[in-house]
Parts: sequence; structure tokens; C-alpha cells
Amino acid sequence: MQKTADQLLTEMKGLLKRANDISAKAEAEGRGFTQAELDEAQGCIDQAKALKGEVEKAKASETMHNALAELGEGVQRGGRGAKMDVHPRVKASGGTTWGDTVVKSVAGPDGYKGILANGTVAVNVPLDPEPVRQDTPVLSLRQLLPNVQNSTGRFAYLRQTTRTNNAAVVAQGAKKPTSVYTLGRVDDRVRTIAHLSEPIAKQDLDDIGMLRQFIDQEMRLGLDLALENEILNADGTGEHFTGIGNVSGSQVQAYDTNLLKTTRKAVTKLERFGYLDGAAFVMTPEDWEAIELLQDNEAVFYYGGPQNVITPASRRLWSVPVVVSDAATTGTAYLADFRQMRLQVRQDGVLDWSENVYDPNALGAGSGASDFERNMLRFRFEGRFGLEILRPSSIVEIDLTA
Repeated sequence: MQKTADQLLTEMKGLLKRANDISAKAEAEGRGFTQAELDEAQGCIDQAKALKGEVEKAKASETMHNALAELGEGVQRGGRGAKMDVHPRVKASGGTTWGDTVVKSVAGPDGYKGILANGTVAVNVPLDPEPVRQDTPVLSLRQLLPNVQNSTGRFAYLRQTTRTNNAAVVAQGAKKPTSVYTLGRVDDRVRTIAHLSEPIAKQDLDDIGMLRQFIDQEMRLGLDLALENEILNADGTGEHFTGIGNVSGSQVQAYDTNLLKTTRKAVTKLERFGYLDGAAFVMTPEDWEAIELLQDNEAVFYYGGPQNVITPASRRLWSVPVVVSDAATTGTAYLADFRQMRLQVRQDGVLDWSENVYDPNALGAGSGASDFERNMLRFRFEGRFGLEILRPSSIVEIDLTA
């Protein structure tokens, strides 16, 4: 019998625990690994790595089986389980299955019967410590940022503002040079990002599959777009983050001859400081289009032209991943090492719904009614996030305008 994703994950965790136990025993006894311990620990790690790929395959298989089963159920019930395509950004944010929890909470055993007056569902996105992965489509800034679970709503960190390396050859007895690494303490707190849905008639929510897709896509996507805009553009005033585009101490690359030369010079600015391994370009779809359409003197496309297949996973500029974002400004791009930042996640997402909202003009000017009286429902989706920028010098703002 084929193992489920949960079973494979449990097995993988057991292997990693065994390897950690071997390491802890050797450390407690104040010695190194014996050859037998080393072989066993390495074997556990190798098996765990192999299982990781099987876990992902099993998850994908289970998702497909569930989708087919649900679709079959919908056909049997007259199309009430109709499906919509899941928005790729929603997939990238992890919001592809949590709508099922909502449906189970609000629907009766025979399908859609009624909905509770109010309710809450916590929405979690797996935290990924690897910000940039090869052959993986980068569809949002959030995929590039290491996520840190926040438990208090506040956080503090040290931001490097100066790096002056003065190490040099020194004669015996001579005074050694002093290098300068200035750090400034930053105290901050998480900020709430939220939005509401319009009142929705229960009769219009009769299709369970469409309800799930509506909640899953629109509410998650709206929050993700607002979060991306904060990460990139927020100016630090009021309830806003201090975003990538407004942090002091970042580098600047002026336009130089053409787009390719300009972006290559930006790569050099990061490479000089050793910030290239976790780097990515961020620009608008229009600016990426302009780069893909660049031609040489013989009208040959540098990126291969229309016959060349460039997917979101294969977008590269000078070997650096590229993510396109509507939050960016046309004519300005950023090259940043996102490992030098962290997204503080206090509350990844909470979906609430209620009928207990009173609209004083629901039935016309001056004629009010509650959602309950009108058989209406509305949703609220919110999360709480904060942004750490540890080294502003790991960011290059690029002028793409001639």
C-alpha cells in the first residue's frame, strides 16, 4: 500500500531525530563520532533527503485525487461542485486548500444548508527557510524572504549601517588597524493588513466549490498583494513598514547605456559585498517585457525571441532570478539579497465571517438592516506582519529609464 504524505513526513522526521540523537550523545560524552555513528547518522540524513521528494510527490498526488473526487461529486449533484483555476500567486502563498476548512465549518452533511452567524479559520502558510530555489517559479516577493514566526507582536534586531574592512599586514609590535562595523538597534512591531468582502447573498453561495475558490483566491490574493506593496514601497509612516524602496543605506545604480549594461552593473554592486547568492531582481511586467524584447544590431533577440520558452521558473537576468511585481514602479527595479531580510509573521492569516453587521443604508438611504435580516454574509481576512532589513547595503535601486 502506498504511503500517504503524512506517513512519509513522520518517517522523515524519525530519521532526522535519530541523526540528532546520535549527535547529541557524542556531544554529551565530549567526543567525536565513531565511524559506526557517522555512517548511521549520514545514512539517516540521506534517507530523509530522499523521502523529502517523495513527500512532495505524495502531496501533489493527494491534491489531485481530492480534486477529482470533488469534481465527480459536483457532477453527480448537478454541477454544484464547479471548480475554478487556482491563481498561481495563491498557490505560491500556500493558500490552496484552507478554503476546505471554511466549507466544512459552514456546510451541513448534505451540502450547503446554512452558515453560522460567525466563525473563524486560521490560515497558515508553511515557513520556508530557503528564499531562492532553482527551477521554482518566483511569483511573489514573499517567496524570496525567510519567514520568522513571531510570538509577541514586537521584535528587535541589529541593522548593519557601516562595513569598513581595514585588515592589513602588520609588522611585529606595530599597531593593528581597526575595522568599523557599525550596528544600529531597530525596535519594531508587526502591522495588521486586512480587508473585508462585500455582503454576499447565501443563495449565491449555494455552490460549495465556488465558495471555496472565491474565498481562497480573492481574500488570500488581496492580502498577498497588499503585503507585497508594503515590503517594496512602504515609507515607515503610521502603520506602514519601512520597505525596500525607502530604507536608508541602500545602493543606487544609475542608467548606463542600455538595460543590460545597467542591470549588470547592479550585479557588480552586490557581488562586491558578497550579497549575490540569495539575490533576485524585482521589476514590473513592463520592464521585464522590455528586456525580453531587446535585440542586437541584426535584430536578433537576446532572449531568443518568441520561439524561446521562458517560464516564471526560468526567468534569469545575468544568472539572477527575476520576479515581476505590480507593486514595482515602471522604470525602477531592485536587485536585493533577500537573505539579508526577514518577514516577521505574527499571524499569517485569519478568516472571519459574520452575519452580525448592520448597514444603515442597506435598503436605501436611511433604511437600514443587518446582514442576518437580509440573509447576507461577509468575510474578513487579515494577517499581522513585520519586516526586518538587516543590511540595507544588500539592496540596489536601479534606474531603468534612459
